[in-house]
Amino acid sequence: MTQAETRAAVSRHRAKNTAPGPDGVPGRALVLALKELEPQLRGLFTACLEQGQFPSVWKEGRLVLLRKEGRPADSPSAYRPIVLLDEAGKLLERIIVARLVSHLCREGPALDENQFGFRRGRSTIDAITRVRALAEETVPGVGWCWRCL
Repeated sequence: MTQAETRAAVSRHRAKNTAPGPDGVPGRALVLALKELEPQLRGLFTACLEQGQFPSVWKEGRLVLLRKEGRPADSPSAYRPIVLLDEAGKLLERIIVARLVSHLCREGPALDENQFGFRRGRSTIDAITRVRALAEETVPGVGWCWRCL
């Protein structure tokens, strides 16, 4: 685990103002404490990767229901569930994702042109655009319509 990997994960994390997970530590607090905690976090993350272990406590989340505006409170569709996770686990996940993406870009298997996940320069919008183009090729002359799919 390098210092650059840890700092890159934290810099992507810094912009987010997230609610604390089950450990009660807000993401912003972890970012602010990083100067002091970085060696210990790097050691912990390195041990996790070397042993192939992701601490089970980081897999536990706190379910929170967010109310959607304009919907009756007694309706189940009036709420959007989110799961709050511990910030340290999120940082390790970011490092793992960065390593996966890097590996797939450098040495990874020859990925299909339609593979969008874990690929630099490809987004959900790109995937949707591709689906739209395929739909228009399949049914020429018909305008784009989500219900048509």
